[in-house]
Amino acid sequence: MDALLTVEPFGFFTLESLRAGWYLCWRQLVRILPVVVAAGAIGGAFIGGRMLVLGTLIMAIGFIAAAIWGAVLVPQLTSRWTTARYGYALSGPFGVWWGITWRIAVVALVAAVVFTPLDFLGLSLSTAFKGSALGGLGRLLMLLLGLGKFAVTLLATGWAMSKVAESQLSGMPMAPAAVPFAPAPVVSEPVAVATPVVAAPIAPAPVVVAPVAAPVTMSAPMPVAAVPSAASRADGKRQCPKCGLYETERGSVIGWYCTICGWRESRR
Repeated sequence: MDALLTVEPFGFFTLESLRAGWYLCWRQLVRILPVVVAAGAIGGAFIGGRMLVLGTLIMAIGFIAAAIWGAVLVPQLTSRWTTARYGYALSGPFGVWWGITWRIAVVALVAAVVFTPLDFLGLSLSTAFKGSALGGLGRLLMLLLGLGKFAVTLLATGWAMSKVAESQLSGMPMAPAAVPFAPAPVVSEPVAVATPVVAAPIAPAPVVVAPVAAPVTMSAPMPVAAVPSAASRADGKRQCPKCGLYETERGSVIGWYCTICGWRESRR
C-alpha cells in the first residue's frame, strides 16, 4: 500500500513561513513592477503636459492591470511552489487565491491593531521634535515598524500558502521529489590507464638428454686361473679403454672386444 502524503502547515513565526512568503512575493513583484512603473511614467508625462484626464486614466488602467495580474500570479506561483516541494500542483485557481488572500487580510487587520498606536507615536515624535533626538527616535521607530510590517506580510503569505497546500494535498499518495532542472553532466578528466606490460614468454631451456649407452651384456665371469704378467699382457693384445686390462680379443666380424667388461670396438 502506497504511503500517503502528510502536509503540516507552517508555524506563523517560523523560517519556513518566511521562505515561502519570500518565494511568492518577490516573484510576483518583479512581474508587476514594470507595469506599475510604465503606467506611472506615461501617466505622469501626460499630466505634466496638462492632459490631466488622460494621464489619470492611463495610470488608473495600468494600476488596475497590475493588480489583476498580481492576483492571477498568486495561484500560479503557489502551485509551482507546491509542485517543487510536495510533487503536486494545486487545482482551482480562484480557491487558491481566495484561501491565501483572506488569511493575509486577517493577519493584516490584527497587525494594524498592534502597529497603529506605535505608528502614531513615531509620527508624533518626528513631527513635534524635528531636528532633535526625540525626532530622530520617532523616525527610527517608524523605520523599524515598516520593516516589521514587511516581515509580517511575508510570514502571513508563507503561512497561508502552507494552509492551502494542507487543505488540498493531505492524503495524496507520496510523490517523488520534483527536480526542476536536470543535473549537468559531469565531465571528468581523462584518466591515463596504464597499459599492462605483458612479459615475453620465456622459452624453456633445452633439455639435454645424455646419450644412453647401449646395454652391456655381461657375460658370465670367467675364472681367472692366473694373472698374466705384464709382458704377456702386452704381447700382441690391445689395452681395453674401459677397464684398462689387456684381456682383449679380436674377432673377424666385431673387431676388438674385452672379455672382462664386454667392451667392443666401435666401427664407423
